[in-house]
Amino acid sequence: MAGQYRIGEFADLSGVSAKTLRFYDEVGLLRPASVNPRTRYRYYLPQQLQELASVIALKDIGLSLAEVRNLIRKAESKQDRRQMLQDLKQSVEDSIHTANNSLLWINAALKELEATEHPVPVTVKRRPALLIASVCSRMRDYEERWQLEQQLIDSLPTHAIGNLRGVLWHGCEATGGIVGEMFVSLKERVAARSFYDVKHLAPATLACAYTAVDDDSPAYNAIQRWMQIRGYRLAGPKRELHLEQLLEVQFPLQSA
Repeated sequence: MAGQYRIGEFADLSGVSAKTLRFYDEVGLLRPASVNPRTRYRYYLPQQLQELASVIALKDIGLSLAEVRNLIRKAESKQDRRQMLQDLKQSVEDSIHTANNSLLWINAALKELEATEHPVPVTVKRRPALLIASVCSRMRDYEERWQLEQQLIDSLPTHAIGNLRGVLWHGCEATGGIVGEMFVSLKERVAARSFYDVKHLAPATLACAYTAVDDDSPAYNAIQRWMQIRGYRLAGPKRELHLEQLLEVQFPLQSA
């Protein structure tokens, strides 16, 4: 046919394989100008080289074949192309930002491996509100918390006591005084007494790490480094959960 190319010829001219052209035909991306009803040979017009070049250019900058097809079906207006490219630009920028953050965190993890033999992993947990009984006190030293915790437990009805216990740190030695709020989770609400309050511990997103009860500094240091690298700030009192011989340190998070 005059002015038309068979698929092999068109493939040679365009630099795209005949297999790819058949696939583009099947998915509705670039239809041949005509198909011989007897031989089923596909024929393409010279102008379709420009159409194919547009498809390849859009694909090469990162658009999916479905996005290219939709753009072409809209007659590829300048406004449609601009919007598609702006969306792609935003997606690429988001990916670069995520990749840069991941690289920063990986480098920090590598440095921590060099600095300590046993790095402390930090995880993020989202916790709902928790009904607690608590007693807040200024303490002479950190060991006094265990005595206060036991006094709190002894003052509560046994049937109402839940399985979580811990402390909220409102102040420490570095800030001028040790102020801790010992708490015990409750299965049901009980009447408040002069010795303790009954309230809900606020829901929070927490950076958490585990450590031995008698040595909490590795967990605290690990969480502080983790927050600094990721740009978080403390959103409330630091929490500790007492899990037998294990201590879970929790820092409420707020984006910087």
